Amino acid sequence: MDFLPTMQPKGRLLRWIIFWVLVAAGFFGGKWFMRFLYPLHYADTIKIEADRNGLDPMLVQAVVRVESRFNPSAKSSKGAIGLMQLMPETADWIAEKKGEPLPNTEELFKPAVNIRLGVSYLKDLLQEFDDSIPTALAAYNAGRGNVRRWLDVKVWDGKPETLNNIPFPETRSYLERIYADWDWYHKLYR
Repeated sequence: MDFLPTMQPKGRLLRWIIFWVLVAAGFFGGKWFMRFLYPLHYADTIKIEADRNGLDPMLVQAVVRVESRFNPSAKSSKGAIGLMQLMPETADWIAEKKGEPLPNTEELFKPAVNIRLGVSYLKDLLQEFDDSIPTALAAYNAGRGNVRRWLDVKVWDGKPETLNNIPFPETRSYLERIYADWDWYHKLYR
């Protein structure tokens, strides 16, 4: 077995990778590297739908990045589909509310359809929660019923400063990631 290359311990390899990534980031310029990490995929569609619904396109970019990493074929273990990870029932509900034909499952994998319905759903949540972005995003992730309950029993006040009070760790993490990504998108593209 002398012909097999020796493997470095994982810790050392990880440190070397981080070192070279930082060197590359410095060499190519931090903004270029960060734009590589935070790309604007589906920018035209996102801008059109965000503008149509009065939303910040950078917020929608952040939601898509966190939900699916821009993979239009993404499907969660719970059955959420596409770029904005819509449950088929939610997509049907929002399409019906908009007076559109109900999408079939395959249509939800199409970026234009998924983004249109996902942005409309996010706008609907914002309207329900008095234009509060944190509560609308929490409802997008955990469901409007859960968020309504948290607010009613005062477990969470709906403010970004009190995310640690959200009972679901996944939802806390979700909001933290979206806010961080949204901040990066503003820094890089505004």
